Amino acid sequence: MNKYLMQVLDRLYFRVAPARIRVPQKPDSYDFSHITKKEYLENPELFYSKPDKMPDFSITRTADIDGVEVVDVKFPSPIQTKHAKNNTVHGLYFKASGKKDFATVILLHGWGRSNLWKEKKIALNLARNNINCFILKLPFHFERTPEDTWSGEYFITGDIHRTVEGTRQLVIEVRTVSSWLRKQVEKVVISGISLGGMMAHLAMAAEAFDAGITILAGGNNAGIIWEGIATGSVKDDLLKAGFNRAQTSHIYQIINPCILAKHNKTKRLLMINGLYDEVVPRRFTMELWEALGRPKIKWYPCSHVTSILFVKNIAKDMVKFIHGDAEVNHE
Repeated sequence: MNKYLMQVLDRLYFRVAPARIRVPQKPDSYDFSHITKKEYLENPELFYSKPDKMPDFSITRTADIDGVEVVDVKFPSPIQTKHAKNNTVHGLYFKASGKKDFATVILLHGWGRSNLWKEKKIALNLARNNINCFILKLPFHFERTPEDTWSGEYFITGDIHRTVEGTRQLVIEVRTVSSWLRKQVEKVVISGISLGGMMAHLAMAAEAFDAGITILAGGNNAGIIWEGIATGSVKDDLLKAGFNRAQTSHIYQIINPCILAKHNKTKRLLMINGLYDEVVPRRFTMELWEALGRPKIKWYPCSHVTSILFVKNIAKDMVKFIHGDAEVNHE
């Protein structure tokens, strides 16, 4: 499949199933001083600080998929919002039964996802190679979706306060899950796909993980929104709310992976990206790669959506990176 066909498929996908913001969103206040403090940019841990007390984690249901134990986990978010459904964190924990825990990957999905097929496929492959996987569901997605909105609609809109605070909420939740997992496993790895990958980079600016693996991610949030083919409605909503690209970029600094890259605390990094991606245009991936000091990067001959053709290979890359060159088991 060539470059142009892959890009056409992506463009058709986002035209047929666009993520449109149905009701214009704007912030209640245009005072952003509390999220643009200089000290946050100098020390992101202040903005993304872990809670003083660990919330209670509860296992709600278990299943078994070909020897891999799958557990539904939930806990109250350390950050409470006005949206009740969003205040409970949900996750799926994939664990290889009867094997000694080696590591657990915290995996963050992409924006607007209505299913977790790709993430579950990766999680099963990891678990078959003695690597547990905790799929953490992002704020305003899946069970956390407010009434009369689609999964993820409220995460990125013209309400910049909510976007920044939702990002802060997620990173703090990642750090909370990391603390919980470190009581059970030897190593904790952070990973994410698309928006989830960008969020993983922010988490690495606040906490050291044993490794970080991001997939189809980039930096420069405002640039991606203004130039990416999947975020046209977000750009329109921001403009309607009174923000141009430069203003958005300024307010987004504390959630921009490129800005926080100098604080990266995770030394073992792997970036996996698509050569023909127009959702996260390549130049924004390169901007982040440069800001991080040029970590290991692997390019697949795909666009954003057509990366689904390489899920098995991506999972294999992840296993190899975490385990080294050990033998990999996959379907």
